[in-house]
This record gives sequence, C-alpha cells and structure tokens, in this order.
Amino acid sequence: MSQVAFENGGDIAELASLDKKHWVAISMPVKGVRFDERMLQLMDGDGDGRIRTPEVIAAIDFLKSRNVDFDSLFKPSPDDEKALAEVLARRAELAKAPPSKEDEKALAEWEAKGAAPEVSPFGAATAAGSDALAAVEDAVEAYFATPDDTPLVVEGDDRTIPLDFKRINPRFAGAMEAFAKNAARPVLGEGAAAVDREGWSRIKAAFAPYRAHIAAKPVPNAGLEAELDEEERLLRYKLHLLEFLENFVNMKRLYSDDSLAVFQTGVLRIDAKEMKLCFDVADEAAHSALSGRSNCCVLYLKLSRPAEGATRSICAVVTAGAVAQLYAGRNGVFYDRDGKDWDATVTKVVENQVSLAEAFWAPWKKVGEAIGGMARKFLGERQAAADKAAAATLQRAGKPATGAEGGSSGAAVASSVAAIGIGIGMVGAAAASLMAAVSRMTPLQIALSVAALVLVVSAPSVVLTWFKLRRRDIGAILNACGWAVNRPMYFSMKRARDFTKCACDPILCKVCVAAAMLAIAALLVWIWFCPCCR
Repeated sequence: MSQVAFENGGDIAELASLDKKHWVAISMPVKGVRFDERMLQLMDGDGDGRIRTPEVIAAIDFLKSRNVDFDSLFKPSPDDEKALAEVLARRAELAKAPPSKEDEKALAEWEAKGAAPEVSPFGAATAAGSDALAAVEDAVEAYFATPDDTPLVVEGDDRTIPLDFKRINPRFAGAMEAFAKNAARPVLGEGAAAVDREGWSRIKAAFAPYRAHIAAKPVPNAGLEAELDEEERLLRYKLHLLEFLENFVNMKRLYSDDSLAVFQTGVLRIDAKEMKLCFDVADEAAHSALSGRSNCCVLYLKLSRPAEGATRSICAVVTAGAVAQLYAGRNGVFYDRDGKDWDATVTKVVENQVSLAEAFWAPWKKVGEAIGGMARKFLGERQAAADKAAAATLQRAGKPATGAEGGSSGAAVASSVAAIGIGIGMVGAAAASLMAAVSRMTPLQIALSVAALVLVVSAPSVVLTWFKLRRRDIGAILNACGWAVNRPMYFSMKRARDFTKCACDPILCKVCVAAAMLAIAALLVWIWFCPCCR
C-alpha cells in the first residue's frame, strides 16, 4: 500500500493540500491510545473526545501562525522540553495563587445567579440531577436515535425506557437508578414508570439552564491561563506533532521496526509466541462483531492484576505460527507499555488461518479427522450389534443380560475384540491393495503420484490461504476500536512475522531437516538406479 511520506518540513506544511482520501485515518478517539494526553486535549477543539482531519490541519495552521520552521519538527530541541517544564511549573504556581478581587466578584455574581429558580428548578438537588443526566445521556441518546433508513412517516414509534430496571442492562443499572431518582421523576412526576422521547426532551430542557450556567463558571486568572495554554500548545506541537502525523496520516509508526503505534498497548506472550498487535477493547461483543472482517485471527483476553484489583480487556492479533493451541481458557502474560505484567486469559477466539504451513496441513488434518470419525462410527456400530446379539443369547438361555457376574462383561469384551479385529482386517486389506498397486509402479510413477496427491489435497488450501493472508487488514480492527480508518492497512508476510514472533521448535526443526535429507537421499538413489538417468 502506498503511503504519504514526511521527508521534510515542506511535506507537513503542505499537508492541507493533500487529498484526504490518501490519509490512512480521518478520525480517532483520544482515549485508549498511548500518546501525550494533554496534546490530544489541546488538539480536540470541540471537546468531543475525537481528533478529526480539520483539527489536524488546525494544528499545522497554528504552527504556521507562529512562524515555526517545520524542518525543526524532525529534530525536537531539548530547549523546548525545558521550556515546557517551565510552563507547567508556572501553571502549578498559578493554580495556588488566590483569585483577584475582580475574579472574586465575578464568582460571587455567578453563584448568586445559580440560586435562581429558573437556573436551579429543583434547588440543591438540581446538581445531582444534572450529574445523573450526564452519566446516561450518551446511552439514552443512542437508544432514541432515529435509524438512517427510517421512512418520512412512522407509525407506532412508542420506544420507551422503563424505570423499574427489570429490563435494564446491568451495566447501566446503577446510573439509571440515579437518573430515575434525581432527574426523571423530579421532571415527569414520582409516578413515572418509563421515559419516552417526549419525556426525554422535557428532562433535558429542565436541566439545560443549569448546565449552561455551570459551563459559564468564571475561571480565576483566565487571561493568564489562556496565555499559558497558547505557550503549552506551541511547545507540545513542536515536540510531538510529527509523531502524531506518523500515527494518523500514514501509520509509519506501525510499520517501523523500532517503534510502536499509539494504539499498540503492549506485548502478549502465550503459546511460545510474542504478539505486538494488542489493542484495548471496551466491549468484546461489539468489537468481535467487526474484527471478523479483518481476515485476521484475533484473541480476546481478560487481564487482571490481583494485587491491585485491576482488570481490563484487550484483543491480540495472531499473524504467524499456528493457532491450534489457542483456545478460550488458555492463560498467558501481558506486558503493558509501562512495564507492568498482567495475568491474561483468553475469552474468545475469532479463528482464521495465519500461515501457509498451517494451510498446507489443514486438509490432511480434516482427512485424518474424517477417517477417525468413520472408524469410531464403524467400531461403535459393530460394538452395539455384538452387545445386542450377546444379550439376546443370554436371554434365550434364561439368564438375564444384567446380574450374571462376568457374563455380560465377557460378552462385551469378546464383541469389542471381534469389532477391533474386523476393523484391523479392513485396514489390512486396504493396505495390501495399496501395496499391490504401488509394487506395479516405477519409482518415477510413485514420486509423481505422491506429488499429485499432495497437490490435489494441499494446493487449493495453500493458494486460497495465500490470497486471504494478503488481504489481512488491521484497519478493520481499528474501526472496531472507534477509529475511522480511511484506507486498508494490509501487511506483508515479513511484517506478519514481526508482529507475532514464534519460538523455534527444536523437535520440529530436526524432523524437517531429517525429512529433507531423506527426500534428497531418495532422489539420489532413484537417479542412480533409474535407467533413463544413466
């Protein structure tokens, strides 16, 4: 995949003129990433918790307005680090400074206004109601949201939220209980049993003046705070903007050997593998529903640090090796980017093949399983028939099938032995027929037959898997994490082995070397004895 390259300051300065279709990402959350939190907060101009392309362009324009040399972004100066530390120290001192008389007066006027009935309709309880409303607002808005495919006129749109909590998701139970007590019932009445669309609008309207009043609270020393914000913004952009662009516009940090992308949360070690593609997950069910589109094998894991009582969820992408030994309940260890180790337990596996070697053996594994299943079915049927015949014989002799010590067990053993003997006989007959056919073939015919068998069985699987591995897309997993990824994020086979490093199995290596040596020896013997090669 072609990528935007940042080779000098001019490339950054002219980024606004680049067609946005060439940007890898066009939106990202400020949470769940490993980056300078304060810088993301400064970039998030509308405070909605997301960074979008206009805000990235605004950051570049801000540096232009301060006449910053964009080439300097490639080699941040230690002086900028010192200057940033000084700004933070001044901010800490400012926070301790008492407000001025003007600030005290403005704050007193603001508090007096807040006590008015039109601002606080429920008196002292208004604050609790506003907090309860804010805690559930996003979830309720999503519940009442009108689908995009809704027709112009709808009938029977009676969607409601019950306030008896019998059908509320346990995840929201506590917040909804506070909402019902402090926000819904004070507005709708104590007897309200549910909230519909009209009631939801009334609740928001009732608390709107108070929420606007809180947002307008005077900030002591606001002028000095604004100056410090501008200085801090300038310094943080100079120090970290290039790193941000390489994690947003072209994802260079993901494909680099000596760095991690902002969304990579650490390293998982499990099943003799070390996996670097690990992502924070807020909702496993919702995430896994989308990650399946990536064509990747994805593990979902529950992390815990018992000593701290901390838990979290992640997903890890398996890009090399094999996945046969990765299953729900398998334990490993996760190391986050702060160096902390977490107990990790697999909770779910989104299965996909991860290597051509696995694809080569997959058909043979299925053939083996099919033969084993047929053998078990055959032996089971023979066993059942023998048991039935033995029971009938005993009954005819006047002896119950159960109760005669050793009778039924002896019959069962005899029938099992007979069934096994029949099975062995069938396998032996098949083997004899195969050997007879092979004995009539020349070495060349045997080699060609084996090669043809391998091609017929394994080649389709390998070819299909090769195409599928080439279409593995990390972008689908990032979309599940809340990113808006604008272009596919494919990765090569070499990069796949970098993302997931597998320990070498010494026994398997020896077997492969021995097999290769035997194949070479067989080829040399055949060439030596073959009349056509002399």
